[in-house]
Amino acid sequence: MHAMVLAAGLGTRLAPLTGRRPKCLMPVMNRPLLGWWLDRLAAHGVTRTVVNTHHLAPLVRAWLAEYDSAGLEVWESHEPVILGTGGGLVAAREALGSEPFLLVNSDVLAADDPRPLLARRAEEDAIAVLGLVDDPRFNTVALDQAGQVLGFKGQDLPAEPAQWRTYTGLAALHPDLLDYLPAVGFSTLVEGLSAALAAGRSVRGLVLPGFWDDLGTPERLLALHRRLLEDQPPGLADLAPAGPLVRGEGSWVDPAARIEGFCVLGHGARLEAGAYVRDSLLLPGAVVAAGARVSDAVLGDGFLARGEIAGGAHA
Repeated sequence: MHAMVLAAGLGTRLAPLTGRRPKCLMPVMNRPLLGWWLDRLAAHGVTRTVVNTHHLAPLVRAWLAEYDSAGLEVWESHEPVILGTGGGLVAAREALGSEPFLLVNSDVLAADDPRPLLARRAEEDAIAVLGLVDDPRFNTVALDQAGQVLGFKGQDLPAEPAQWRTYTGLAALHPDLLDYLPAVGFSTLVEGLSAALAAGRSVRGLVLPGFWDDLGTPERLLALHRRLLEDQPPGLADLAPAGPLVRGEGSWVDPAARIEGFCVLGHGARLEAGAYVRDSLLLPGAVVAAGARVSDAVLGDGFLARGEIAGGAHA
């Protein structure tokens, strides 16, 4: 069983944090999302995963070189010019092989086992099965009563949708879908799915019952950490923190520093004497200086916080 993890994106919604860190390496409880997904895919029986790269590719490549794959074969598909969610698949076609495969967006967190997507694809003889949730903020996938995808928000649809759902970034795809995408250049997954639908191919939706979240913004990244600390979602025990203070390797907290709520310190992050931190996330190397106050904020790699910071992302 093969899979592809989309990891090439620019991460513009996560700016300024992505100026020095690609979004696929954003940490959740100090575990890079890419590593979390590779571990989970391997645990579900995936033997080869293709990871596409573009933004800050040398950092991703270096991280992959250090990743303990535990038997998982990891291939990089580098994109000198970014190719999008469709073009990236086309570029990785040879590595993905001739069998149906799983697709995962690296900037989401999902508790569900993705293998039922492949099983449903085989049962329905569909060219694609999209993992879906009901999230009114992002519901853009139109479905009929039987779970057939009719199209996407903003398109002329062949029938009145029975329901609208959110694409989770998890899918099972047959390689034939790539025939509906341009052979070269930028394209999107929606383009390929829309072309396949127009040709009469079946695209199905499968609602996933477990926890799901999109981590595309600093606010959502911080909110996820609050959720993991306050109300551990089922299926995410591997991200369960030991307490409200989570410390990465080499982090340091001066005894005179003060912490309220939760604080997650990345590798080498520091709280100096007299620093005050509440409900915040510090990426590797970030420092809260003596006397500084930080609340409800995300501090980027190596950021030095002085004075008072309330909310937002800082890098």
